[in-house]
Amino acid sequence: MGLRMQRGKGQVLLNFLPGKTFDFEKIWTIARVDRIRAVPRTDLSTKQILRAVEQQTRAWTAEHRPIFRDLERGGSRFVLVEPLAVESSMFPLVFWCQNPACGVIEEPRTGIPRVATCGRCHTGRLVQLRFVRVHRCGALEPLIPPACERCHSRQRMALDTRGSERTGEFQWVCRSCSTTTTVFAGRCRTCTWPDPKLRNMHVEVHRAGRTFYPHYAVLLNQPGRDLGAFLAMDKWQAVAAATFLKMPEIGTRKLVDFARLAQQEGGGGATMSDEDRARLREQYGDEMAAQFERMQAQLHATRQQSQVAGSPDGLARLIVERSGVPWESWESAGQELFEAVMPLQLGSVTELALSDVGHGDRADESARKLGLSAVTLVSEFPITTATFGYSRVDYQPNACRLNPFPPDPDHGGKFPIYVDVVQADAILLRLNPSSVLKWMTANGCAPDLQRGASAEISAQGYFVKLLDGVLGSQTVDHAPARLAFGLLHTLSHLAIRRAALLCGLESTSISEYVLPRALTSALYCNHRFGARIGALSALFEQSLAEWLSELRAHRTCVYDPVCIGRGGTCHACTHLAETSCRYFNLNLGRSFLFGGPDPTIGTIRMGYLDFCGI
Repeated sequence: MGLRMQRGKGQVLLNFLPGKTFDFEKIWTIARVDRIRAVPRTDLSTKQILRAVEQQTRAWTAEHRPIFRDLERGGSRFVLVEPLAVESSMFPLVFWCQNPACGVIEEPRTGIPRVATCGRCHTGRLVQLRFVRVHRCGALEPLIPPACERCHSRQRMALDTRGSERTGEFQWVCRSCSTTTTVFAGRCRTCTWPDPKLRNMHVEVHRAGRTFYPHYAVLLNQPGRDLGAFLAMDKWQAVAAATFLKMPEIGTRKLVDFARLAQQEGGGGATMSDEDRARLREQYGDEMAAQFERMQAQLHATRQQSQVAGSPDGLARLIVERSGVPWESWESAGQELFEAVMPLQLGSVTELALSDVGHGDRADESARKLGLSAVTLVSEFPITTATFGYSRVDYQPNACRLNPFPPDPDHGGKFPIYVDVVQADAILLRLNPSSVLKWMTANGCAPDLQRGASAEISAQGYFVKLLDGVLGSQTVDHAPARLAFGLLHTLSHLAIRRAALLCGLESTSISEYVLPRALTSALYCNHRFGARIGALSALFEQSLAEWLSELRAHRTCVYDPVCIGRGGTCHACTHLAETSCRYFNLNLGRSFLFGGPDPTIGTIRMGYLDFCGI
């Protein structure tokens, strides 16, 4: 039986994706989403979204992400679509008698029982069995009883929960001979998992979180046509880096201004035409005409030198010269630096400044004690959520298979990536690179700093090189990189947890967007309701000083000393929901902020917040 339903795009991207089961409240039915009717979004950059997806999926080995192996070459297999409607069908087609003395499982050949009462006891009400079998490869199957070991039939097999909600205590009971059997999910028949110990399926309630984990990528300010032209430029990464570093050669130009540069040829001739020269000689004489021509040539040479210095090639040379960091590292960091500056140029921006915010010295002083170089509110800019796949049983890399959604016949059999764009507010927190370097040195991890012509740019360049290739979705064990990433990531989580309490949203409603090489984290509302009410704007405008000061005050956990002894990270102090943290709550610890043991690099003698508050 086909069931049709419609939901908002935000609900679809979280709760009604293909392959996910749900309770169909209106008719008391368990259903599974079969497909989503959708329209293509040609106004969004497929290349940029696939690049963000690749950053998410590369933590999986190739065998655990077969469709997402080479997104740069295989990007034509995917299509960006916006959900319109959901189609679903009844699942599982297994029914359970609710008479405790019976409890027989029925599998009608027609799929749906003709009557609502049990065919054996004729008194019990038949309901869909709420338990299913799942495997980490992505398989989902109904839970059906095995054949009785004595009767060799499963027609009269019943499920007995023995008054427990734990499936490990369930048993199958044959109502003919009373033979009992433990409930065992069995081996997965659709895959050959590399580790034989992990080939068994799991019995779960269909609505349990382990049965379906959506995977998505988030892009702040998805580029339009103008920025698409910018990203097509040669060495656009140099322009993004120079803008982030506030190099004087950039001046007042924005990223979109450089897109026009690629379409312009030259800057005009350095010499006058013969007609212009003859006219000047006739009007002013030979000597004045010659002097004017020399002045024009000098002016053109000066302008040309300025244009060369401010061109992508010129900026790339200057960045390397001033930072001491090779161009390859800056080129690799281009996307992160681009995303760090883009919101500041396209959104409505409010910086933490006394004249703008009106909090007096309190907010500014709190920011300095947190070791921040910038706190910025960006209002009403688009956040694109791209849901590209799912996993079951687990969501961490290589503990499960990352599956795409089924090919969409309405869009040429391509794999759909469901996108949603919402106008939202975000608060950007940027660490002071010089302060982080001094803190690392105080903890016996003196940075190997490449000295360039500019000490400030060299400090930022150090983190661009240090965090090049570091995956936050895996445990970072290199001490300097772990200190830098762990500090930024933990501060981001603590900021979200405290912000949720002050602005009236659940912590699951606020997500982070970490840009490690820019030492920047953005906090934003991840659903339409939170975005529309302007919760983060209100936080910034009314409670900024209180919010920042509280980040230093909450240094303990209810599970201390056990928690701090294991690195100071657990669900009660630093963890966020998987919808809020795309790094699976890895590389976290209050020890980065307040000092203490770290399970990977040993004891952190002084926390960053204590160091900056001295």
